[in-house]
Amino acid sequence: MTITVIDSNLAVALVVPLPYSEVAGQRFRAWKEAGVDLCAPTLWGYEVASTLRQMTVAKVISPREALDGLHSILVLTVQEISPTPELHQEALRWADQLGQRVAYDAAYLALAEQLQAHFWTADRRLANAAQQAGATWVHWIGGDYPQDP
Repeated sequence: MTITVIDSNLAVALVVPLPYSEVAGQRFRAWKEAGVDLCAPTLWGYEVASTLRQMTVAKVISPREALDGLHSILVLTVQEISPTPELHQEALRWADQLGQRVAYDAAYLALAEQLQAHFWTADRRLANAAQQAGATWVHWIGGDYPQDP
């Protein structure tokens, strides 16, 4: 079975209209049809909730839509993987390698690397930086990267 690590913005795009919502929906359908196991670091759920809250404050969605969207996202069965000391260390290494001030995004990279999985993100800068660092398994949702599951 194939494993794919996803960032929170891809899931949010399923319930909030974003420029890449249609492509994200296509990717989720393809992953489901291919039997791909979706994973994310534990912080994923917090990031989903935080983004939905930001969208509510910005009046992009209503509080009711945020709650409904959160429910829809949580039933996607994304396995949230708890960090280990080694995973934290690898996240720090990735953050350093990419020149990031914080290690949130790097946690996704560290997990994908550890699982030998593809990582899909809506963050173009993160995807480009990781690709330039040799992480060929990183994919930007809007990019022309191979459409691996």
